[in-house]
Amino acid sequence: MQITNITKEDTLIYKGIGILLIVLHNFFHWMPPRTGENEWGFSADRIINLYKGLAQYPLEFINLLFSYFGHYGVQLFIFISGVGLALSMQNKSRSWIIFMLERLKKLYPLLITGFVFLFLYEIILNGKLLSWFHYREFLYKLLFIHTLIPESGMSLVGPWWFFGLIFQLYLLFPLLFKIIKKYHIKAFVLICLISYVWIYISQYIYSPDVDIRLFQNAPGHLPEFALGILLALNPWGKIHPIFVVLSLIIFALGNFYKPFFPLTFLTVTVLFYWGLSKILPFILHKTKKLKTVLFYYGSISMIMFVIHGPLRNRFIAISGEIFLGRFLSAVLFLLVVSALSILGNMLYKWLAKKFENDFLKRKIKELTSLKLLNMVGLR
Repeated sequence: MQITNITKEDTLIYKGIGILLIVLHNFFHWMPPRTGENEWGFSADRIINLYKGLAQYPLEFINLLFSYFGHYGVQLFIFISGVGLALSMQNKSRSWIIFMLERLKKLYPLLITGFVFLFLYEIILNGKLLSWFHYREFLYKLLFIHTLIPESGMSLVGPWWFFGLIFQLYLLFPLLFKIIKKYHIKAFVLICLISYVWIYISQYIYSPDVDIRLFQNAPGHLPEFALGILLALNPWGKIHPIFVVLSLIIFALGNFYKPFFPLTFLTVTVLFYWGLSKILPFILHKTKKLKTVLFYYGSISMIMFVIHGPLRNRFIAISGEIFLGRFLSAVLFLLVVSALSILGNMLYKWLAKKFENDFLKRKIKELTSLKLLNMVGLR
């Protein structure tokens, strides 16, 4: 497989596919027939549940497939984050502090947008105000420590666990970028080894607090993030087909055997990248409307991510007991989330502009002034 530069259009398409996988997974995995998923931990019963479900309820194949596989959309976001940050850093080098301030400028408006929607949801649909618990857990999210606190990783709005992970990856990115740029594949292999040693020790030798999940934190997903950085920095050569075949075999084994489970996240990322780079251009060439749809969902992907969690319960409640009702409720859920994301995007852009003008520029000015003072020896 020839490695080529990943364009901005490609990243939007990847994000569009990723958010549809995540949103529909988060809807269907609460509905019968439930399979479970190998996301935070492993059980071979889950793949068996998928097989039995498809055999017994073939009309539920959409439900079952999204329920079991949809969470891998997160790997697309992790991978594309690594790609986008590496391309950005190549074009515009900046200090670690400035880099993190730029990340916060994006993260805080997203979290606040999601919290506003949660606040309105509770008032309008549940007729109650948020409790002290909600505000405390939101504070943990704003500090990005929720995945390090027992029982807080999935609190408030379950999908928001991702913000703890991505913040940790942002903290590590400048170092990862530097060593991968210098040592290329050797650095990538070393990062993978460090990550997998950590994972296997924690999962198989020493079991820490089960309420603090390793796969909600950076050590559990460094390989996918590093792969994105590597491919962004090295648009050369080929990935031999044997690695694609090996990824497929390891991913399959990881659904049946626990020792292979930690490798499923990296291998599914390789398979995503291979599949999308090989198949998607052909499909999009034949179906222009699909390209437009994926672009649109890619552009509002993070807004959909922060607002869809609380809304799903209402649509699950009206889904009924037959597959057609579940399918239609999922379509209605997706349409409503898509429509509300337009409003959410407006709020997000306004908040982002306020952070840009009132927060980031002020901090950059303070840091620049301090640097100048240090240079002339006045501090």
